[in-house]
Amino acid sequence: MAKILFITPRFLQNASGGAEKLATDYVNILKETHDVTVCTSTAKNYVSWKNEFKPGQIEENNFKIVRFPVEQSRNINKMNSILDRCLKAGDSVSMKDQMSFLIEQGPFCPKLVEFVSKHQFDYDLIVLIGYLYYPVVLSIPLLKVPFVIVPTFHDEPPFRLPIYRQTYLSHYFYSFNAPEELEVYESIHRQKVNRYFLIGTYLDDPNSKLDTSNFESDESENSFQLLTIGRIEPAKGYPTLFEYFQQWKQLNHRTDVTLKCLGSVFSMDVSKEKEILFSGFVSEEKKVLEIQNSYLLLNPSAYESFSISIMESWLQEKPVLVNGMSSVMKGHCIRSQGGLYYSDSISFQRMLEYLLENKTIAKRMGKNGRKYVLSNFSKDIIKSKLNQMVNTLLG
Repeated sequence: MAKILFITPRFLQNASGGAEKLATDYVNILKETHDVTVCTSTAKNYVSWKNEFKPGQIEENNFKIVRFPVEQSRNINKMNSILDRCLKAGDSVSMKDQMSFLIEQGPFCPKLVEFVSKHQFDYDLIVLIGYLYYPVVLSIPLLKVPFVIVPTFHDEPPFRLPIYRQTYLSHYFYSFNAPEELEVYESIHRQKVNRYFLIGTYLDDPNSKLDTSNFESDESENSFQLLTIGRIEPAKGYPTLFEYFQQWKQLNHRTDVTLKCLGSVFSMDVSKEKEILFSGFVSEEKKVLEIQNSYLLLNPSAYESFSISIMESWLQEKPVLVNGMSSVMKGHCIRSQGGLYYSDSISFQRMLEYLLENKTIAKRMGKNGRKYVLSNFSKDIIKSKLNQMVNTLLG
C-alpha cells in the first residue's frame, strides 16, 4: 500500500467541473488499494475562491483531506486585466506580472505550497490535477519525489505565458485525457513529451442505476429539444452559441426547435428569446431525463480537455454537435462517429440542419457514441489504466 498525495485547487463531491470529477474519481479508485490524501483549498466556488470549508485535516470515506485557506479572493476583472497585459508583452513579460496573474487566478494558498514542500517525503507518489492554478504551478518546482501531472491542458491564451512553459517540462510524467490534449502541449510548447499516459475518466451508465420510471417523457416526434449541460458563461462559448442559434432561427422560422440549457449562469446576461430555456442546476435524475428527452446535445466550448457532457449524452444514444475549435471534442466525434462539429455560424447552421433532417443518421451517431463510451471510459477500464500508471511510477 503506497502513500499517495493529490494536489488539486478544489475538491468536492458532485462538482460541476470535469477536473473536479476526475479528481474524485481517481481518489475513489486509488483509496481501495492505497493510503490516499488530498491536499486542496477551503474553496467551493472556483469563481471567487471564497473560503467555505473548514481548514485542517479530516478523514472522509477512507481517505484524508487537508484543506488550506485561500488568502485572497479572486477579482475576475482584475485577473483579466493582468492577463491582457501579460499576453501583450509576449515572451518579454516579467515574472512579476506573471506571478500577479497566478496569484489572482488562484486559489492563493501559500500554506498549501509550504505543506507540500515540507511533507512531500511522507508520500511515495504525488498526483497534481489542473495545470492553470497557483497550488499546482508553485508546487511542481519543489518536488523531489515521484509525481505525475494530470494537466487538463486547453488551447487557451494563458497557456502561452512563459511561466507555464517553464513549469511543464517535457521530461515530466503526464496523464492526458485525450490524444488531442497531448497535441495541444506539443504544438504550443514546441517540444515532445517523453513520458505520458492516456487515461481520462469514467462514466457510469445511469440507465443501470437511476430509476426514471416516475418521470414523464416530453420527447416528441414533432418537436426537437437541443440541450446544453454545464456552467453557462462566456468562457464556455455560450454568447456565440446563442448568437448562432438565433441567426439560424431567423433564417428558417422553425417553431419546432427549442434550446434548453442546464446549469448555473455566471458572468453574463442570458437570452430573453422564448426558444431558449434555462433550467438552472438540476439533479442527476433530472439531467438524465432531460438528455433522454432531447434530440441532440450542443457543447459550445472551445476549451475542453475531455467533455463529460458529450459522454453523458452518448450513453443515452444522443448525437452531439460541438465546437470544432475544441480539438479534443472534435477528436472524440471523429473516433466515435457519434457527432458533428462546427467552426462558424454557417457551419453551425448546416450541421444542425443536417442532423435535424436526417433522423436515421442522427440515431446511428447516438448508438455509435454509446459504444465508444462503454469501450473506452467504463470504470473498469479507467481503473485498470490508473492502477497501471501508479504501478509504473512506483517502480
